[in-house]
Amino acid sequence: MVYKAVSLQNEAAGTSANSSLTVTVSIDEKPGVQAIANTAPDLPPVPGKHPTVARDHEYRRMGTCSILAALDLHDGHITARVERRHRSVEFVALLDFEGS
Repeated sequence: MVYKAVSLQNEAAGTSANSSLTVTVSIDEKPGVQAIANTAPDLPPVPGKHPTVARDHEYRRMGTCSILAALDLHDGHITARVERRHRSVEFVALLDFEGS
């Protein structure tokens, strides 16, 4: 129903001079993503040996992070944030950014 309402609002805004002040966003979050770093640089491909970039299997753990994303359903603009913590403060910061 939300997507249909947004579609109708977008159609109405296209036919009239008055644009709606309504902002509708779809938000998703992915908490607890493991942040890792390579311990050695990638090796370039070697003809006859390995055809793709070689990467060492070892990595360094750097804690976790949260990914927050918002999609403006009116214009398709995507805003994404990577945060070290997963609290309401970070979520409100995403909403403040969308509103500006």
